[in-house]
Amino acid sequence: MDWLVSNGMGWLPWRWALMIALAMGLVMLAARKLPGRRSVSSAAGEVALLMVAYAAWQYAGSLTFGGLDRATASGLRIARLEELLGWPSGAAMQAPVLGHEWIMRAADTYYATAHVTVFILTLAWVFLRHRGDWPFARTTVFLATGACLLIQYKPVAPPRLIPELGVVDTAARTGLSVYTAIPGANQYSAMPSVHIAWAGAVALLIIVIARAPWRWAALVHPLATTWVVVVTGNHYLMDAVVAVLLLAAACVVTLEIPSQRPQRYVRYRQQRATRQGQRERDTVTG
Repeated sequence: MDWLVSNGMGWLPWRWALMIALAMGLVMLAARKLPGRRSVSSAAGEVALLMVAYAAWQYAGSLTFGGLDRATASGLRIARLEELLGWPSGAAMQAPVLGHEWIMRAADTYYATAHVTVFILTLAWVFLRHRGDWPFARTTVFLATGACLLIQYKPVAPPRLIPELGVVDTAARTGLSVYTAIPGANQYSAMPSVHIAWAGAVALLIIVIARAPWRWAALVHPLATTWVVVVTGNHYLMDAVVAVLLLAAACVVTLEIPSQRPQRYVRYRQQRATRQGQRERDTVTG
């Protein structure tokens, strides 16, 4: 696992993502010409679309708008706001971890690998097992990620790059930094946290789509991710809050589009309409 992180394989480089998108596009076109391969063509097209979106996110993350001074000033403003709100500082949350290298290594590995892996596996589960809910998953994720990217154009330095905050760069200590493994990565896009947006999306999709009571355990992933991004010095708590708000807004917008609604929500609206109709009939007959 350490080799995976240290070689930058936790996050697929955007160039690789584009190559995968191109390959899937060719598969989609080829499958369209074969009888009985509509599902293959559809799946390849969806993968190509996701890879293009992923590549756009990775490429946007390599762009830097503004210098270190502006990014540092923005980071300090966020830290001061959190202090005014009475939230725990990154240094305070990190302190219990610093004396235990195995915890730091676990947190850095989780930060580098779980972010994309769990997200992709969840999307694959929705697409392969719950195709009727796929439009909801795709649209919500696209809207939330797009909103995060727009905000990230304003440079914000993470706590680990602001000495005044007293936050240690744990990945620099453990040698598990994805930023050193991926040349050109923009480290001044802390606000908001795409890690949290995608982890929240994972929990949202599982809770909305799965039927078993265990689905609520999916909340562990965004909670664990929030702890990880803070104790590794990569994000502020405010980054997580903003990411969750953007995801919630994306979900609301998606639910307003009838063709993108998840099946559980459609059933809920149908049942509510049936109950409302029954009450109106009872009122008339009564």
